[in-house]
Amino acid sequence: MTSEAGQFPIIAGVLRLLADELTAPLVGLVSAGRQEEALRAALDVPFLSRRAVTVNALWRRAARALHLGPGSHAVGLSKQHMYRLVTQSNVSFARLVSGAGVKGWTNWQTHRFSMPTFLPVYPLAYLAKGSRRILDFGCGLAHSAFLMSRVAEQAEIVCADYSFTSLYLGKRFLVPHAECVCLDGDYPMPFADAYVDCVFSTDALQYIEPKVGLAREFQRVLSTTGVIVLAHLHNTLSPAKGPAGKALTPAGYHGLFDGMPRRLYPEESIVADYVAEGALHLEREWSLGDLDHRFHGVSLVAGYDDSIFTLRSGILDAYIDAMRHPHTNPAYEAAPADGAWVLERNIGAPYAVECSINDCELLPRSWQLDLNSVSSSEILALRAADRTKLRELVRRLLVLDMPETYV
Repeated sequence: MTSEAGQFPIIAGVLRLLADELTAPLVGLVSAGRQEEALRAALDVPFLSRRAVTVNALWRRAARALHLGPGSHAVGLSKQHMYRLVTQSNVSFARLVSGAGVKGWTNWQTHRFSMPTFLPVYPLAYLAKGSRRILDFGCGLAHSAFLMSRVAEQAEIVCADYSFTSLYLGKRFLVPHAECVCLDGDYPMPFADAYVDCVFSTDALQYIEPKVGLAREFQRVLSTTGVIVLAHLHNTLSPAKGPAGKALTPAGYHGLFDGMPRRLYPEESIVADYVAEGALHLEREWSLGDLDHRFHGVSLVAGYDDSIFTLRSGILDAYIDAMRHPHTNPAYEAAPADGAWVLERNIGAPYAVECSINDCELLPRSWQLDLNSVSSSEILALRAADRTKLRELVRRLLVLDMPETYV
């Protein structure tokens, strides 16, 4: 792609808008029709060993200093392994990411749909309903975008992230019809004013240095009837906050969107209302002082019209109605037992945490399913045959709607 800022490559359907030492070599490879080499060179290795990442970075510097040809950027220590890994055919998402050999990253991606920090996304994704175009900023491997694609089936989805590999895998497995843009969130975004009706971001803002600038960009690209949704914002006042990123206080996040209606909500309340009522209570207001003590994280909703702050009910049922490929949660092993199936959870914190909300136990250690099989078709049949049973399985996170090739 050619723009006033220069030429940028489109590789495997992902527009790479990073201005770094790889840009010119990648443009050269794409221009020469060497797409496979371009893909191998563009793949980053966020989930391999730190040593491999360091060696690859040094190799890229050496290739640039020695004026080596564009193909040299595709032969670093981890490039071949990465390329073979992500380009496997006829393989599920879970099996592919397990080949990375890094347990933490594999678990994070495989179990993302039911990780405690991801749960607010389920009700908040419903705010994308009715959107013509959605921007998922800092999308990672596009788990949030997948949920929004179910509630806003006709919407165009734009996924933006710094990691080319994440976008490549997200487009391949989770949101194949999405537009994917690899960009740096520290700089203005390449989208027109009022370009999207929903700006969505999960667990990303704290990793951006110029937060004020990014907030202004979110407002610029948002339509006048749109909504900004920022899920799982770290609270810097929390004694349990991690070392990654630079979190703000609730008042700090609130101040980023000064001049437009916005509200912050405690993460645990959003999840509790979804599990107990299948609802999202945006009509509620929380004082910033009270939010200071909500250490699990907060979520922000903003827009140009305060009419967005209303009760949304029926969200859990809308999720069930939109299901296409329900499957038992990959956090569980399923084994037949006397005409039924027993689910045993095989993973713990931070990827799966057992907790109770209004007597509803989320991610219980074990559960018996009175079904002939645990196939998607058998589970989906419950929607008409026994919706109450399916609803219980869904709200306990025992059954999830996932892409067909996820597990």
